[in-house]
Amino acid sequence: MLKKTRNLRLAALGVICAAGFVFAWQNVQAVRLGYNIEKLRREIKDLENANTYLKKEIQVSLSPEKLEAEASRLGMVYPEPGSIVILDGKPEAENAGRGWLARLFRHNKAS
Repeated sequence: MLKKTRNLRLAALGVICAAGFVFAWQNVQAVRLGYNIEKLRREIKDLENANTYLKKEIQVSLSPEKLEAEASRLGMVYPEPGSIVILDGKPEAENAGRGWLARLFRHNKAS
């Protein structure tokens, strides 16, 4: 009987030790996962800040003032009013007066 009681005590002690080990392991895992979650939250916050910064940089880079300054730095200048040529493949005489009002006046002149 004494041996049976001793074996039960050892089994109970083994179960308690195993339960303690499982409890400690779960706590260690929970702490480790908590650190990983916080690390990922910081990374998300950093990426959101970088995204906001880059969006502002894009807006600044595409602003007319910035584009004009960059064009000037590259040596570009505004064209003279008479130097602009529109190329659409049709002779200039054909292009003159293509709208409905011009056609109306041309039709009235022909009559």
